[in-house]
Amino acid sequence: LKETSPRNQRCKFLRSTPYALPSIFPFQLAWELHSHIQSAQSMRSEMKTTVCQHMQQFATTPKTSEEKLRMALLITAIALIILAVDQALAELGGEKAPFSRSFLLETGVVVLGMLLPAMFLRLSRGAARTQKGDVPLASKAQGKFEKSDAASRVREAVASAAREGDEASAEQLLQEAIEAKIPLDPMPFNTLILSLARRGNREKAGMFLKKMRSSGTAPNAVSYNILMDACVKADDAAGAEVWLDRMIKDGVTPNEVSFSTVIHGRAKQGQTKLAEEWLTKMLAMDIEPSITSYNSLIYACGRAGDISGAEKWFGAAVDRGTSPRVTSFSAVVDACAKAGDVHRAEAWMEKMIAQAGVEPNVISFSAMIDACAKIGDAHRAKHWHQRMVTHGVKPNAHSFSTVINACTKSGDLNAAWEQFEQMESAGIIGDVVVYSGLVDACGMAGELELAQNAFNRMKARGVRPNVVAYASLARPFAHKGDWQEVERLAAEMEASSLKSNEYFLYAQLLSYACAKPRETERAEMLFRKEVACGLHPNAHVVTALGRALGRGRAANVLRELGLRSPDTSEREMRGPKRSSKA
Repeated sequence: LKETSPRNQRCKFLRSTPYALPSIFPFQLAWELHSHIQSAQSMRSEMKTTVCQHMQQFATTPKTSEEKLRMALLITAIALIILAVDQALAELGGEKAPFSRSFLLETGVVVLGMLLPAMFLRLSRGAARTQKGDVPLASKAQGKFEKSDAASRVREAVASAAREGDEASAEQLLQEAIEAKIPLDPMPFNTLILSLARRGNREKAGMFLKKMRSSGTAPNAVSYNILMDACVKADDAAGAEVWLDRMIKDGVTPNEVSFSTVIHGRAKQGQTKLAEEWLTKMLAMDIEPSITSYNSLIYACGRAGDISGAEKWFGAAVDRGTSPRVTSFSAVVDACAKAGDVHRAEAWMEKMIAQAGVEPNVISFSAMIDACAKIGDAHRAKHWHQRMVTHGVKPNAHSFSTVINACTKSGDLNAAWEQFEQMESAGIIGDVVVYSGLVDACGMAGELELAQNAFNRMKARGVRPNVVAYASLARPFAHKGDWQEVERLAAEMEASSLKSNEYFLYAQLLSYACAKPRETERAEMLFRKEVACGLHPNAHVVTALGRALGRGRAANVLRELGLRSPDTSEREMRGPKRSSKA
């Protein structure tokens, strides 16, 4: 209300003295009129405030294009309603101010008060969302999402599924990401390829490499290296070479690991020439080989007993400035051991011990001891074993087994037992090879009690005897003609789910042949049974059969079973191979 108008002056007076003149009718009427005007103005103010709040709420809520259009029309309609109501209230209050003087100013204030908070809230929400990275990873049914954050979430999800061995979920995640056109790097694909390769599913791993390329993600060197490594572990060196060739054709530059994997694959199979060819190609591509590549070649030469070749590649590694490792020296020592050259093996051991930064390990000393064992030099074997202990290298079952083997080859059974006692005193539990070698040595020396003692101690230590151990124990009893003990061992072996082989069959037939009287029927029955089960009789078995049945009867049995006579070669005497069912 305008304070200057005479009517409002009267209303002001009435507001100050509402109860002073209650009986005067004109003033009473004015008072009632004033109450209506004040109530209408209060309603007008509340309506404007409510409308402003709702409009602000609508403006700060994210809308689609259609919803924004509907909201604009709604705001226009509300503005028109406000105009009409404002004019009506103004007339009711006795005010006849022009339209432009009241409504435009008030509407501008309302719109400004609505837009400024809305813009501030929208900017603050966008900034908070960027800082938190709170962009949901949606599938194709969930609409839009941030591509970079989605790719990160795909990597994490695929890695988690692969760790749990759930390749199916990992495949599904990648497939959905491809369909959603999420820009992926090679990492999630490589994770799945590695998981499949480790489980032996090389074919499917290769399929996903092709799918990676077809989806627009370029494979990298790691992708191909995983597949090559899987092939080498499966003894498929040719398959590894196929992937290396494809890698080069696809425009991916191979690295040192790529060539080292292929070289190792060929060296592992003893194909030294092919391994050397790949090393030559590696150098032609200006890729510097690591000591791993040279070690593979040294190892291949060592397996073949090629000392010169092993020494050549060791020198080539040094000439190119590559520092040899303990594995490099050990491979050369092993090559000397396989060739039976103890002096050269000792020379390389001394060179390794003197080499700065290289410490020989139990494998190095075991290779040296093995070189001594091959020539039956128990004294040298014990010397190097003691030197290993002095050097601070803890011996293991293999090193003790090598020394025991050297002692038994030299016929020194007491020394073998001494080494065996030292092994058990050191708390080292031998494997079946250690015990079998000791049992065999005792048996060959005719020490049945010692052989039985070693066999019983093996079982007491929780080491499960194999068929070789049983055959080693059965052989001395067989020479004595104690077929009952041999049959007892055969029953014990069968109860342990161990199948007989040529070695044990020989010992059992020999026990029947040395028995007094000979157990011909048992020998023939056993031989027919084992051949029916698919066992391949060798020359020693056929000879033992002849001793048990007589040469004439043995020849007839062989003819009946479709086998050759004992005086033919072992390959010719073999019958049909053991069936998979047998």
